[in-house]
Amino acid sequence: MNKAIIIGSLISAFALAGCAKPPSKIAATAVASSEYSGLSCKRLSATLRDTDQKLTDAETKQRNKVATDAATVFLVLIPVSSMAGDYEAEVAQYKGEKKAIERAMSKKGC
Repeated sequence: MNKAIIIGSLISAFALAGCAKPPSKIAATAVASSEYSGLSCKRLSATLRDTDQKLTDAETKQRNKVATDAATVFLVLIPVSSMAGDYEAEVAQYKGEKKAIERAMSKKGC
């Protein structure tokens, strides 16, 4: 009985290790605000809106991967994102860009 519990625990741990992270647990990539320092306040606002929309789209795709992983781990013990990938890098990049744009806006007093 103990052997079955140990094997089951190891399989579960392996399966969960490959699961996609929810967007709220993804850290922002470091992006320098100096990349945006040459833009006007109007352009910074437009860039922020565009980046925010891209972030929202990437987070939605990532949440879908999380849900798919949960379902496939439940059914076949293999997270799909471990084979097909996820959108973690995109979410991290757009989070970093958004923070950098907000810092640039703050420095300009926008």
